[in-house]
Amino acid sequence: FKRTVVQIQMASTLKILRKIPRCVITRRISLGYPRPTAKNLPSNLNSLSGLCFKSFSTSIDSEEHLGRDSDSMKHFRNSRQKHPLNIKKNWKNPTQNHVWSNEEIDALMKDLPSHTPVTWYDKAMHFLVKSVLYNGFNWVTSFDKSNPTARSCEWRLIVLESVAGCPGMVAAAIRHFRSLRTLQRDHGWIHTLLEEAENERMHLLVCMNMFNVGWGIRWGIILAQYGMVAFLTTVYIIKPKALHRFVGYLEETASQTYYDLIKHCNTPGTHLSKDWAPLMAPEIAKNYWNLGEDAKWVDVLRCLFADETNHRDVNHTFASMETDDPNPFVSKHLDDAAKAWQIEEQQKKSKKE
Repeated sequence: FKRTVVQIQMASTLKILRKIPRCVITRRISLGYPRPTAKNLPSNLNSLSGLCFKSFSTSIDSEEHLGRDSDSMKHFRNSRQKHPLNIKKNWKNPTQNHVWSNEEIDALMKDLPSHTPVTWYDKAMHFLVKSVLYNGFNWVTSFDKSNPTARSCEWRLIVLESVAGCPGMVAAAIRHFRSLRTLQRDHGWIHTLLEEAENERMHLLVCMNMFNVGWGIRWGIILAQYGMVAFLTTVYIIKPKALHRFVGYLEETASQTYYDLIKHCNTPGTHLSKDWAPLMAPEIAKNYWNLGEDAKWVDVLRCLFADETNHRDVNHTFASMETDDPNPFVSKHLDDAAKAWQIEEQQKKSKKE
């Protein structure tokens, strides 16, 4: 008789375990061991008050022997079971993003501004993004701008968002260490850069909830990240303005891409209208952008587009500023958080009523 038990070695562990409503012994379930009782438990566990051993089968089904493919063998994230510490599975990102209204997005879609390069590094970054990276990426992903297929767009978005999440984190880390090294303030830039990096990472998680990614793409993303981080770090150390201009141009192309995808989804007869228009929005996107329960995937694309236009404007602004100028977007983060809190409170009140 093999038992899977909790080995308690520290007093702090005892306090935590007394608060846990259930302890799950998955090994006992999978191998069909008898239910633990006060008699067959080790003596050092008999005196623990509040510690009860219950199997997943109690709430799922009453069979004594469950196979390895049953719900009880799955991790609590992928099963119908509650988290052992009663943590909600429907996770909400604590970093608050701007909650876009339909009116705001419609206004952004009416005009897609493009920065005209002036300095030598503006021209260099413009050529790198618009001519080399954009056209090369279209060729690699077999992206037909006039009528793209759903498959060509799926891994295009995943690769795009995995790369777009790098610049903000690299720039924030460099400015963070510089602030520590020089014993000087950063004037608020780090917060905006971290918000950008987290926002792009959430874009990636949303896309991962919609599409499957093969190992070929995964390895490509790993290699691309190593190359991009080295390039971004070098550029930001030498010329910070050049990197922000690079990201500004990159976000211009991203905004244009999402704009085109939205148009194709709303145009009957296109590949995306057939494959993407009927899709519902994933739960993670509804929580992040505060979308309604009936939100579609195209509504998520509209929010993705709006976020990219914001990153475009922020980075072009940073590229025109000195590195020690105060960040003009700090108050915007506070306003976004206040607006999101008000919306959440209103929703709680409406549910109670």
